[in-house]
Amino acid sequence: MKTPALLLTLMLGGAAHAAEKPNIVVIYADDMGYGDCTVNNPESKIPTPNIDRLAREGLRFTDAHSPSATCTASRYGLLTGVNPARTGVVNGLTGLGPVIDRDEVTIADFLKDQGYITRMVGKWHLGFGPHGDGPRKTFGFSKPLVGGPLDCGFDSFFGVRMSVSGPPYFYIRGREPVAEPTEWTPGTKKDLKMNEKDARTAYPPGEIALGFVPEECNAACCEEVIKIIKAHAASDGSRPLFLYYAMLEPHTPWLPGPEFLGKSQAGPYGDYIVQLDHEVGRVLQVLEESGLAKDTLVVFSSDNGAMWRPQDIEQFGHRANGVFSGTKGTAWEGGHRVPFIVRWPGKVPPSAVSGAVINHTDLFATLADLSKVDLAKAYPGGARDSYSFLSVLKQPVSEHHRPGMVVTEGSYRLGDWKLRFARRGAHAVDRAIADAVLHNLAGDPAEQKDLSDANAETRQRLFAEYQAFVAARELKPLAVQVEARKGEKKGQNKPSSPQPKAGTKGPRPPKDPQASENGPARTETLTKDYAATMAELQKKLAGVLTDEQKQARDAARKKPLAEAKKGVALRAAADAAAGMTEEQTKQVQALRQAIAKLARERRAEQQATEPKKQ
Repeated sequence: MKTPALLLTLMLGGAAHAAEKPNIVVIYADDMGYGDCTVNNPESKIPTPNIDRLAREGLRFTDAHSPSATCTASRYGLLTGVNPARTGVVNGLTGLGPVIDRDEVTIADFLKDQGYITRMVGKWHLGFGPHGDGPRKTFGFSKPLVGGPLDCGFDSFFGVRMSVSGPPYFYIRGREPVAEPTEWTPGTKKDLKMNEKDARTAYPPGEIALGFVPEECNAACCEEVIKIIKAHAASDGSRPLFLYYAMLEPHTPWLPGPEFLGKSQAGPYGDYIVQLDHEVGRVLQVLEESGLAKDTLVVFSSDNGAMWRPQDIEQFGHRANGVFSGTKGTAWEGGHRVPFIVRWPGKVPPSAVSGAVINHTDLFATLADLSKVDLAKAYPGGARDSYSFLSVLKQPVSEHHRPGMVVTEGSYRLGDWKLRFARRGAHAVDRAIADAVLHNLAGDPAEQKDLSDANAETRQRLFAEYQAFVAARELKPLAVQVEARKGEKKGQNKPSSPQPKAGTKGPRPPKDPQASENGPARTETLTKDYAATMAELQKKLAGVLTDEQKQARDAARKKPLAEAKKGVALRAAADAAAGMTEEQTKQVQALRQAIAKLARERRAEQQATEPKKQ
């Protein structure tokens, strides 16, 4: 299927050695912060005894990262071993179709080849097709849902397409809805103002399937997990089990069951995590009672950091993301440094702690290493951003030097150093070193000190590696569509001359006649050319000023930034402080105009190569 003759060899080999392979259970929380569990944060306002027990019985990582700071991208990275920033995977892709292509190999594909039974329960959030499944899309059920777990290596699936944050609400089993959403729910948002509730505790009205109760969705998924484990324990055991349990907690809406209300000191969010911890405990209990625990490798983590605002910290005194700054969706550590615990009795030492830098994409290579499979040979081009940390599992104090990694398009990590781009929203190829700050996380985990001035070479090295990663990206066709749409929206904010009439979008650039046939390849070429030209212009711009002028300019940027001034005001303050000569001013203006022109031309090319909607 995804790899030809090699699959049969792997499957036969996997069946022969099934007894030597552990069962694997991956429990993936949804929007849970590093500091939510007490084992990571003794001052947490949320009791998490079962997660803490898992840590006592296994290995806890303190520098583990989700592949991105949002749901879809992280799940893609976990399952494929590919950095989502490499292929342009973001949350917006799910409304366009399946995010994982048919020729992309997943952990489930690999483990099935190794003789595993592969099962998934919970939140998919990687798209289905051809119906489209954005929150406002209408599903058609005349055909089976394709592009989901069963088309990505899993033998079975029970769960939901995304979080219970938007209709239609229904369960999926395999490729079919358990019941079609033919009913209507008024939702719970209409009572918010009257009850003065947090909007994050409510869900909107919409189509719903008979028997689907949003407040009971988490419990239903947990029950399914327990049934699977019990059924596997009762089977002949000839094949090991891989179970991917993608929880819905604590993603909004926060819907803790009545028995969990008031069990934390962090409001409904904290109570929801108490429920999550309870469900983790149920899974651990059934593994023990079934006799599978001793032969099961359990991994617990979260797809990104918590959506926990400064006012939440002030209200409850709880730091969901621990000492780290930022939240879900940001390039700060709080957006992607997450809990990560591995338990494997007799193989992974108990109560161990590791500071090794790892990413969820690395789980793929680690399991391949465990199975003594060379990923590069078995799946050429697959799991390109996966690096085994098996040596750390065996000896937590061992050295582990992971290559540099991009987390979201807004940061680059190498060792203790982190380059983070202060300007949000820019395309990766538009990033400039002037927008970057440099932190050493060993001494500054909250990213409060910019060490750029004293470590210019390190800053330049990390930026060069980041640029090399960006230049080598291979955006998916769906990602190209999203990028083009973003470009369109930005263009609408600044209407060109002549301005379009009210109610219209105005004329679009002419399309490349070969765009429909060569869209992805042409886009890749354009991206690389653009990145090289932009880098050259930025280099020339940086060379206009002396080192003293650059230092004065950078120092002058701090006050406007602190006052939330951006754009023209920020640039004017920096230019004035640099004390440029007349000739320097002319050179800088000319280069800035050239950069702006290049950016406009690229946006036009993107729109010209946008695939036509079917």
